[in-house]
Amino acid sequence: MDGGKITPFRMQILMEIAARVVKTMVTGAWHLTFEEMEIVLDMIKREIEESRKKNSESSEEDT
Repeated sequence: MDGGKITPFRMQILMEIAARVVKTMVTGAWHLTFEEMEIVLDMIKREIEESRKKNSESSEEDT
């Protein structure tokens, strides 16, 4: 991101990704409960945090 701002194009991409995740959770053969949806979202958040941590560690090693 440039200067901490999310451009309209970037926001559009983020919304498309969010829409795909939600569509996957609410349609199809599995019919997830709200609790299961929260578990999925927690898993996604945990992986994002792990990736952020690994990226910051590798950035520190490069400097």
